[in-house]
Amino acid sequence: MATKEEVKKGLKRVAAKLEDPELKKEFEKFHKCLQFVYPDINLSYVLEVAGGEVKELKEGTAERPHVVVTIDSDTFLGILDRRIDALNAFSEGKIKYKGAMADLLKLQKLL
Repeated sequence: MATKEEVKKGLKRVAAKLEDPELKKEFEKFHKCLQFVYPDINLSYVLEVAGGEVKELKEGTAERPHVVVTIDSDTFLGILDRRIDALNAFSEGKIKYKGAMADLLKLQKLL
């Protein structure tokens, strides 16, 4: 099981990917509040993306997130480190997702 600090660093890595000019342009019209839930370490994070930029990254919950991703901490870090395939993890039920499927496909580019 990963630590809260490791997950926080992982989320910062995800947010930093939007500094890439190509990804920034691709997310230009993406205005979403994302809720990440890590039940194994009792942690939730909110990531708000608007206009190709991270507007907010904070511990806590959003009142009405557009997207909710529930994933255990080890699977999340494994995906970021390319040790785990995100699509396989999703099909195996290791990732629970609520929101529009188009948003999920878009988010995959950040992982």
